[in-house]
Amino acid sequence: MSAPGDQRGREAATQDAPGPGATQGASAAAPTFRALGPADLDRVYAVHLLAMAAVGDPKLVKPEDRGFFERLLGGEGRLLGAFRDGELLGYGVLQLHLPPSEDARPYLGIPAAEGLAKLAGAGVRPGDWGAGLHDRFIEWRVTEGARLGIEHLYATAAPGNPRSWANLMAGGFAVRALEEKYGGHLRYLMWRRAATPAATAAEAPPPEGAEGLWLPAEDAPAQRAALEAGRLGLRWRRRPDGGRDLWYARP
Repeated sequence: MSAPGDQRGREAATQDAPGPGATQGASAAAPTFRALGPADLDRVYAVHLLAMAAVGDPKLVKPEDRGFFERLLGGEGRLLGAFRDGELLGYGVLQLHLPPSEDARPYLGIPAAEGLAKLAGAGVRPGDWGAGLHDRFIEWRVTEGARLGIEHLYATAAPGNPRSWANLMAGGFAVRALEEKYGGHLRYLMWRRAATPAATAAEAPPPEGAEGLWLPAEDAPAQRAALEAGRLGLRWRRRPDGGRDLWYARP
């Protein structure tokens, strides 16, 4: 998930996901990337705390405890880290072991026999927001899911956090459900196949003559009705009042 608001907020943090922007200083060296392991626990959690302190609204982002990262680094998931001069700039989490609370197959209409993994958050140090790291983390996790033979991927994003769900749409994800999660907070459940994008999603207008509905991101009942009718949230646009609409159509 990323923070709501401006471009710097786009790179904020955590459990739902975020994207591109201007680089943080022309002279800064390009980051390097590597898989993370148990020895990286302290610095991963430190970055998470920094990102959460900068965002911090539980309605929009889901904080995690140290044990979450310990389990994921210990084998329940895969994490990619971005580094510069030996310092961890950010991380992206692919959760492979899904406890019942995170197994979204019933909401997504996925048979129990088919594989599912979760893009379970990404965090970037506030001083490194705006460098496109979240895009890299989304791309890597999709590629890793395909490499592992996982059929489906999903992520969660708050309707009130457009930077998060817009980045996921740009990564080939579509809104497939809208549910209360994490203590009663609304979340889009966004889905794609690991090997093939679920849909072409963009900020561009839908094709001329396409059948669909533009619905405000804050109108949960209308969006749920569209989802129940078999439509997916595939595109988005910014309204003159600064709010966002999503384009719901049948894939």
